[in-house]
Parts: sequence; structure tokens; C-alpha cells
Amino acid sequence: MKLKEIAKKANVSISTVSRIINNQGNFSEETRRKVLDIANEHLKPGVVPSKLVGIAYNIAIIVPGNNDFFDNDPSTSADLNHLKEEFEAYGHQIHIVKHSLDSQSSPAYKLLSEEKVDAAIIFDPFVNDKMFEEFEKLGIPYLLTNGRTYKNGHNYIDYDNRKGAYEVIRYLHEHGHQKIGIIAGPRNHLVNLNRLDGCKDAFRDFKLPWFDSNVLMGAFDPAHGYEAVKQLMSGEPSITAIFTFNDIIAFGAMKGLAEMKIRIPKDVSLVGFDDLKLSEFMVPPLTTVRRFRYDISSIIVKVLTELITNKNISEVNISLKTELIERESCASVVNKV
Repeated sequence: MKLKEIAKKANVSISTVSRIINNQGNFSEETRRKVLDIANEHLKPGVVPSKLVGIAYNIAIIVPGNNDFFDNDPSTSADLNHLKEEFEAYGHQIHIVKHSLDSQSSPAYKLLSEEKVDAAIIFDPFVNDKMFEEFEKLGIPYLLTNGRTYKNGHNYIDYDNRKGAYEVIRYLHEHGHQKIGIIAGPRNHLVNLNRLDGCKDAFRDFKLPWFDSNVLMGAFDPAHGYEAVKQLMSGEPSITAIFTFNDIIAFGAMKGLAEMKIRIPKDVSLVGFDDLKLSEFMVPPLTTVRRFRYDISSIIVKVLTELITNKNISEVNISLKTELIERESCASVVNKV
């Protein structure tokens, strides 16, 4: 039985179960006894509760330092919560710290210098980040996720954002769209670069015209989608489809298009990325790319633990599939009225 199953039965958090089993924290005797009784009830003979946890490691999760990182992207917050819960289910200590690309004094660097870190996850990494080199210099195992490099020697476990973006352009091309606008994310984030590379691959393969002016980059937030779609459609009104690099951007674009009296999908098709729960209930429901968030956390925990204990692993590259979810925000060009 995993800690999260004990937590569910005891109606407490996973971190509470972990602390009680490790004899940490101040909890009522009733809570402590309830957790230990449930744990002992489901253990094999001869196994004590502490065996559920094993060796506890200090894990750093490095995230971008901009203030709107969590507020504007609920899919990111969900990913981090799942990851944190999964690590705590195995008794590991988690430190979520912010990191700035151009600052050696960022909390991430301070953590490395002041506290022992057994391993790290760089979540939503920057382009050309020196943090990778810092971990390698210190001999700290690390994984990239929510964005990857294409360099040999960099460990990553990530959704195939490049392939996911490629499939969006393929889908739009199959529905007759030739002029496609792109509302992308931050220029210096690897996940944005991965999705942009997927678009470029597809434009090249399907011989679609590529115009840099039809690609607008900015924050992963609705304000960017709202402002960018107005700029895009004012500058190139012949665009028949728009691909936004997350659903939050798409929500802002929907508002902008409505104000411009541009109908979705009759006048322009719209596609997002992430498949937030709200996307299904938009008007019209949003076509988007689904990532299977729940699967990746357990894989990251297992592999990162293996990287700590097994020094014979030279490199880890794992790609998880994405899936295009077709809804009513897209239509074929030939069907437009």
C-alpha cells in the first residue's frame, strides 16, 4: 500500500502520513494512531511502517521566478502539485525554489550553496540556462521537464511537445487551412521553443508558407492571447486558423475575436494546448492537445531516485505521448460560410 492510499483511508494529507511514519511533526495522538493502525493493517508480516518510505532525499524543484508563473497557468500548478505529492508519498523532502536566468543570487543558487540537495528537477527550463552546468559541476543528478534541450547528456522526462504541436498543424492542414497564425509563449522558455520547432517541422513538411510576422510571442496568460489575436487578425485578416501554445492564451484570444466580430469556427478556427477542464465548456468547446499529467509524476520520482542511487546511468530521455482532442472550435475551410 502506498502512502497516498493510507492518506485517503485516514482522511489526511500524504505529507501528514509521511511525517507520522518518520516520527516528525506535531500531531494529535488520535491522528497518529489512526495513520499507524491503517498502515500496519495492510502491511505484510514483518514489515514496519518506515519501510514504506525508504531513504528520504532532499529534492529541489526549480521553477521560473516570474510572479505570474503559477497564477496564469493552472496546468503548471496541477503538474507541480502532482509531482510534490508523489515525492512526499515516498517520504522525500521537497524544496520548490524560484530561479532567474540572469541572476546568480536567485533562490535556486542559494539553495545549492546553503543546503544539501540530492537531486533536482528543472521545471519549465530556460533556453541557454547555466543551471544545467551548475548541477553537472556539483555532481547533482537532475531531470528537465515541461521543456527539453536537444543536447546529448541532458536528462529529461517530458511530454513530446514538439510532436504535439506538429500534429496540430497537420490537423489544420488536413482541414484545408493554409494561412495559420501562431500565438506562442515566452521566447526564452524551452517548452515554447519545443512547440515552435514542431510547428516549423510541420510547415516545412506540408509546404505551408511561414511568416515570422504571423508568430507572436509573450506570456502564457489570457492578456497575451487577447492582445495578440487582435494584432494578428488586424495585420493579416486572411488567416483562417490560429494555434495558441496553451489553453489560457486561447481563452484570451476568444475574447479578442468576439470583440472583433470574428466567429469561431466559421471565420477562424482556434486550437489550444493542455486540455484544461474548462476548455470543454468554452463556447465553442476548444480543440486542444491533451497531456496525461497524472502519469508523468510517478515516472519522474522513480527515475530521479534511480539516478541518485545508480551511478551507471549516463543519460535518461523519456518522451510521453500527447493527444489531439477535436472539439467544435475548428472547421474545414471548405465548410466556412
